[in-house]
Amino acid sequence: MDAALLGYQRKNPAAPVTVAYLLRAEGRCDLAAARTAVAERARRFPALTHRVRHSAGSAAWPVWTADPRLDAAARVREHRVHGGAEGRRAFVERWCRAVLPPDAPPWEICLLRGGDPESTWVLFRASHVWLDGTALHLALTMLFGDGDATAGAPPRWSRAGRVSPRAKAAAFGRLLGWMPPTGGLDALARPSSGRGRTCWATTDVERLRALGRAYGGTVNDVFLVALSGALDGWSRPSAGRRPVRALMPVGVRRPDERAALGNFVVGARVELPLGVASPWRRFEAVRRQTSRYRGDADVAAGERWWFEKIPTRLGPASVASGMDPGRVTVTTSNLGTLPGPLALAGHPFTEALPVPVLLPGQRLFVILGGLSPTASLGVTADANVPGAAALPRRWLAELAALEHAAGLPTIPEQTAARVYEAADLAAGPASLS
Repeated sequence: MDAALLGYQRKNPAAPVTVAYLLRAEGRCDLAAARTAVAERARRFPALTHRVRHSAGSAAWPVWTADPRLDAAARVREHRVHGGAEGRRAFVERWCRAVLPPDAPPWEICLLRGGDPESTWVLFRASHVWLDGTALHLALTMLFGDGDATAGAPPRWSRAGRVSPRAKAAAFGRLLGWMPPTGGLDALARPSSGRGRTCWATTDVERLRALGRAYGGTVNDVFLVALSGALDGWSRPSAGRRPVRALMPVGVRRPDERAALGNFVVGARVELPLGVASPWRRFEAVRRQTSRYRGDADVAAGERWWFEKIPTRLGPASVASGMDPGRVTVTTSNLGTLPGPLALAGHPFTEALPVPVLLPGQRLFVILGGLSPTASLGVTADANVPGAAALPRRWLAELAALEHAAGLPTIPEQTAARVYEAADLAAGPASLS
């Protein structure tokens, strides 16, 4: 998958294939101290110095190789941001549109100055060629964690190396399911502007777990069911009867890959239960699809087996098809929550907001991540998509409706969650405190 994403990046040199987090640390973190701390972590974890190298010319198979000359000053920079929280959000949107070339260590840390004297906001971004979602959390733990960095990869994402004929057959059937086009949403019908607008919402991760237990699902099922409800109330489906489908990356790490950086994922399509009134039926529809990637079925391991049979030259086309808006209406990703504690040069992080970065043609990208015990929803929509800033609040409202239907106590929104919309962010730093 690394090679496929690298090929896609080279065929689309202006497209940022990026993963990112916006983190908040207590107090004012000094630039020199931050660089010293990062340099020490790079010495401790050589994987942080990796870059792409071709051993025998540009036609050779690319490999990751450690770069002992890593310059912390080039990886950690300070940026003055004006306009308070709105300026900070605009900086994140603009900065994440720049490509990180993998022929140098493909990551950077930006210390954002201005508007919040009691905190240091830190943007970490990296090339997706280097990191998938699990590896993103691993890298953040290597850079900022306390203890064993391998703790960032939950054992539930590890899969056996041997793939049964049954799993291969089931996976082949799932791959054939990519052939029908997806349905659309009226709100996503406008031409792409090439610019994204990002907003967030946060809530307690235990709230999501409680909902999963109540409905017999997982946190990922809760994420997708609530997203379905949010989209249902936000936009009408486009003309036609085709189901609206979402892209859902699924981890396919084997036990010996649990602590490795890189990309060990396959892309699944999930049919979202739009237009289904009963929350129990919505959960049943989502669980019926996601359960195939859990337990003994192990469809994901079979899909990895098939993906590895694709000729290298076709890898970039496979990546592009997974992002094609004609195949998936919305892209999703559930990163899980960072275990913590995390700190930069002695300044503990108190918040972590995932930043979805759109690829060409994508209209909507929704990520669930965060820093335990808080779950954070990041939504990035193309700037031409109307009303997308309302989606985080709609997602939180769906959580409350699911709680009510299951007979769970509904927590008042002002204590259950925070919403970072464009209107809130424009109010300045107070809305982010």
